[in-house]
Amino acid sequence: SEIMRLNDVLTDWIQMRQGQFKLHITTFPLQQLFDIIAGSRMLFTKKGITLTVEATEYKVKADMALTLFMINTLCDNARKFTPAGGNVSISAVSCADYVEVSVTDSGVGLSEHDVEVLNQSKIYDPSQLGENKGFGFGIMNCKGIIGKYKKTSKKFNVCEFGVESKIGQGSRFWFRLPGVIALLMFVCNSAFAHTGIRKAIIPDSVKEIGAHAFFGCSSLAAVSLPSVLSRIGESVFHGCGE
Repeated sequence: SEIMRLNDVLTDWIQMRQGQFKLHITTFPLQQLFDIIAGSRMLFTKKGITLTVEATEYKVKADMALTLFMINTLCDNARKFTPAGGNVSISAVSCADYVEVSVTDSGVGLSEHDVEVLNQSKIYDPSQLGENKGFGFGIMNCKGIIGKYKKTSKKFNVCEFGVESKIGQGSRFWFRLPGVIALLMFVCNSAFAHTGIRKAIIPDSVKEIGAHAFFGCSSLAAVSLPSVLSRIGESVFHGCGE
């Protein structure tokens, strides 16, 4: 039931506050979560704000529920601090070793001091922010989730949380999670280095091969990439003999 679901969310929140939170890592497409957020567009429309949710094909390896929590928290904050006539957008970009999710708004913005507090403080205290910004425990928990990932294993070292903002110019809150492609590149770099393999079998669905995917290989052979991939990046097989 809905009551039980909300109770579970509250229990998880309390466990997180007490350092007992457990991550449930899976691989999932970000678009599923973006679609859920898009379903709340009416909340933005009622305030006279335009919500833009950019389509994405990227998949990440993370806790799906917590990722939704983070996106929703950042969107809710953006809605609160963006006046009527403003814009809030959600997007994702893929880099060499992570996928970065951003929530950008045209709202009131933050001072340099507030940005520094949000970016640098290991323990987030809302009272440190000027003019009672009131981001509350949502942002604190977002930072805590990223910190939890980084303590889990080396593949989560790419996880980060950050803020870019200026007074009167809006804000961009972002976080990074390991992408499926990034993880493949990590495996390629270590597993295929100096193998002497001579042929790679790449499915037609792969549109782009990732940066330094097989960096250091002397040659390639019989490497089969999964058909679900759509992008891996630049400089494929860099340094290979053939």
